[in-house]
Amino acid sequence: MEIIGLLAGIAIVGILLIIFFSLIGLVKWLLQGYFLFRVAEKKNLDMPLLGFIPFGTFYLGGQMFDGHVLDRGKFNPRTIGLAFAIIGIVVYVMGLSIGDIAITYVLMESIAFFGIFKAYTKNFGTAALLAVLNMITVGIAAIIILFLYNRKLEEDAMGIVDEGSIDEEQYKSI
Repeated sequence: MEIIGLLAGIAIVGILLIIFFSLIGLVKWLLQGYFLFRVAEKKNLDMPLLGFIPFGTFYLGGQMFDGHVLDRGKFNPRTIGLAFAIIGIVVYVMGLSIGDIAITYVLMESIAFFGIFKAYTKNFGTAALLAVLNMITVGIAAIIILFLYNRKLEEDAMGIVDEGSIDEEQYKSI
């Protein structure tokens, strides 16, 4: 009888851990999606709502490579984003186990978000360190950078409007 109680206790702890990590994953997904959506909207990226779809984040992150990592106009930003999304799906599907799939997803996300990190920091080395930090923190660093970049874009837009250098029509296009 004691063994049944022990096994039941272990099962309950396991279920609680699954619920806990699922809730953390849900909160991470919602925060990252929201801030990526806001940044994509302000940067006029193609289909900002893809920030809430797992491989859509690769598409949006890839679009930020244009002008930040690669020469502007050298490739179509949509093509870069689509290439990241397809490569991400292929690498994800090739994962051998749940752990491999999670690791490859975070790795691909960090590579795709490198363009966003570079746009935020304007420094290649710092962007690379942020990509590594994003891998180590399992995507939490991306949420923080997206939040800060969103605020920076809002402040830049407000600074332009406050200075009176553009009219309201031009502000809406930013």
